Amino acid sequence: MAISLKTLLCIGCGCFAGGTLRYLTGVYISSHCEVLPPHMPWHTLAINFIGCLVMGMFCGLFNEGVVKSPSIKAGLTAGLCGGYSTLAAFAWENTELLKAGAYLTAGCYMAVTMFGGVLCFMVGYMLAKSMVKA
Repeated sequence: MAISLKTLLCIGCGCFAGGTLRYLTGVYISSHCEVLPPHMPWHTLAINFIGCLVMGMFCGLFNEGVVKSPSIKAGLTAGLCGGYSTLAAFAWENTELLKAGAYLTAGCYMAVTMFGGVLCFMVGYMLAKSMVKA
């Protein structure tokens, strides 16, 4: 598969936007969710769920033929969604929880993130399909 400069630029722009949105979302959630139980990385959980939801919607739209350009598809998925929701923060935070002896919190966080991410992806996919058929 040949990779074009246009595709790389779309991915790069998407990563910039996704990373910026990830940071802003994290700051917002961290500063507005003081009522939630402490020690759970709520901001990363929300970012991963939002990222999975949006990725599901994009994939649903692509599958329905709404977006045909491979460069735009790559920019939205690998770029925007990849820059927004990475599991690197997830792995680091779980490592910190485990090192602190918070085994139950770490286990719950891992399970909820994995199952919630798949569920959000499926919901996003179905939302996209229903928007196209409406």
